[in-house]
Amino acid sequence: MDSKSDANMLEKRSAALEKERARRKAVEAKIQEIEARYLSLFENASDGILLFDDQEVIFRANPKILQMLGYCFADIKGRKVTELIHPADLQKMPSQIHRLLAGEAVTIERRLRCKDGCFISFEQSVKRIGENMIMSLYRDITARKRVEQETRDALQDAADSETQLEEAISRVNTMALDAEVAALEMSQIFNATSDGICVINKDSQISKYNRILQDMMAGMGLAMTKETCSDVFGHAFCKTKRCLLNRILKDGHDRIEEEIEMTSADGDKRTLIVTAQPLLDLTADTVGIVASYTDITDRKQIEEELRRLATTDPLTGAYNRRQFMERAQEEIDRSKRYNTPLTLLMLDIDHFKAVNDTFGHDAGDAVLKSMVSESMVQLRGSDIFCRLGGEEFAAILTHTAPEQGVLAAERLRKALKALEVNTATGPVCLTVSIGVASLVQADLSLEQIMKKADDALYAAKDQGRDRVVAAE
Repeated sequence: MDSKSDANMLEKRSAALEKERARRKAVEAKIQEIEARYLSLFENASDGILLFDDQEVIFRANPKILQMLGYCFADIKGRKVTELIHPADLQKMPSQIHRLLAGEAVTIERRLRCKDGCFISFEQSVKRIGENMIMSLYRDITARKRVEQETRDALQDAADSETQLEEAISRVNTMALDAEVAALEMSQIFNATSDGICVINKDSQISKYNRILQDMMAGMGLAMTKETCSDVFGHAFCKTKRCLLNRILKDGHDRIEEEIEMTSADGDKRTLIVTAQPLLDLTADTVGIVASYTDITDRKQIEEELRRLATTDPLTGAYNRRQFMERAQEEIDRSKRYNTPLTLLMLDIDHFKAVNDTFGHDAGDAVLKSMVSESMVQLRGSDIFCRLGGEEFAAILTHTAPEQGVLAAERLRKALKALEVNTATGPVCLTVSIGVASLVQADLSLEQIMKKADDALYAAKDQGRDRVVAAE
């Protein structure tokens, strides 16, 4: 009976292990799919994108900005982004790095120098998206600036001509003609702009909207009608104190810009920037608002993906060393402030070089990914796990006393030892050596506790590997 029971138990465990392997493979495939999709968003974005650090030094650019300016990446890598800006623009409005580092989003017009020495006018939207990462998006507005200048010139010509008219009737006829032309031009501009635009009267009724907004709403499976704005858009600000129409009509704001979230007919979330300005009649009374809508969902996804890429290891999905150091220091400070226990684990895969040499580097990568996936399962959601480099890993166990940390490390060691990784060249098993150190002194720093855990790790290796050793 005992042998039969043991066989049944082994069979159940084997089935559970196979199910868990399938689940991990599905998760890994999904992660790879998401990474590929967001990298494609960055590479194929219709706007130019530059990434630079807090010293304004460029370290990444997408193909669109390189194409628009005529550079290859080597031409601008390591240069300050301000070197590309027209000197007159910098004199008029200097670098806004202080506002960006303070968390503000800045949208201004800049002229950037092309490789051939000419300048292109851009609308520049800049935002800090990480500890040492700032993203700047560039939309070419050269055509728009040309139209604006032509419009100003035309208006000036009209004004000059008007002063030369001798007959009142001629002035009236000319003004009527100019008004007709202006109405035609405004109608064309209204429908040619890249933003969705609508006019909302005092009663919250939509009186006019352009084709772009109609297409934008249709893309979300929603209908654009001349009903009340809350019936059409239905976002979180509607019928609240943050209603854009009421803030302009009652509070007298000249311009309001807000980020809103809308839900499409199929349940997807879309992020839009809405800008509202007063609509004035001939007596300068406010009779409603003009609202423009820009869909920034792709931009938000790029920002989020860039933030993820900046903080995680691309192979395993664990935190990278830089993010680990930041998060670990935060937890140490919190542990000291509230006098709570904290334990650090330093892990190293035993004889990992032999895995690469015997089974190949693809198998080695599979081992690293499986090791991280299993570790995430064994650790708590509040714990911090990272890949320091190569086959070396670390974990911060919050609210964990020394003896609890040793038990957690031993549980993790056993789970990883039981793990079998299927690779193209055959199944691979692994063991790990773990060093454990706890925050026991009020003045112990991150570097000190890492040194203690690292020394314990080397002691585990000296004692034969596949074991847990606690620092003294």
